Amino acid sequence: MITLFIDTSTEYLTVALIKDDKVLKESTISSSEHSKYAMIKIEELFNDTGIDRKSVNKIMVMNGPGSFTGVRIGVTIAKTYAWACNINVVPISTLKAYALSYDGYDYYVPYIDARRGYVYAAIYDKDYNGVLNDSYISLENLLNKCEKLSNIAFVGKSDKKEILPNKLNILNIYNYYKEENGITPHALVPNYLKKTEAEEKFGDIND
Repeated sequence: MITLFIDTSTEYLTVALIKDDKVLKESTISSSEHSKYAMIKIEELFNDTGIDRKSVNKIMVMNGPGSFTGVRIGVTIAKTYAWACNINVVPISTLKAYALSYDGYDYYVPYIDARRGYVYAAIYDKDYNGVLNDSYISLENLLNKCEKLSNIAFVGKSDKKEILPNKLNILNIYNYYKEENGITPHALVPNYLKKTEAEEKFGDIND
């Protein structure tokens, strides 16, 4: 079983090839131009591992929340590749992937800055079950929801809390989802959680 992993949902671009429960190669770069580097990095995976591009059995892709443009890039690549190879795609929440990258805590609170005092966030218990589903929520409200929780791992970026870095553990994420059959590429959609700024402005004009 060969799986291609793709994440372009934040400022970090991460791609990896996994074969038979082993990460053959992974690559992570910080970039503001995911559209420029994503396919280059995927091509490097195949060149460096010698894996045939047509031998991929499944694609795992982070479908948000996160950067609107970034999420769209990863989803588009996954849909196109999966359609061309007639394989399924496993969509993965960016937030849950951050939670799955750590263990040893009772609760995991991954979040991504959404600007203006808001974040994309979720709360998971020690078994990675959702206590708070992926949400667009004010940071203040999120912290209030965490007040009665103990042994918490905050994962993300903030100057308001001591948190763990949003670094992905590819193998942990893969092992959690490896039994998933996935969905057809046509069924794959981005999970933005909120409207784009253009959509919000258009809505204001029509109100």
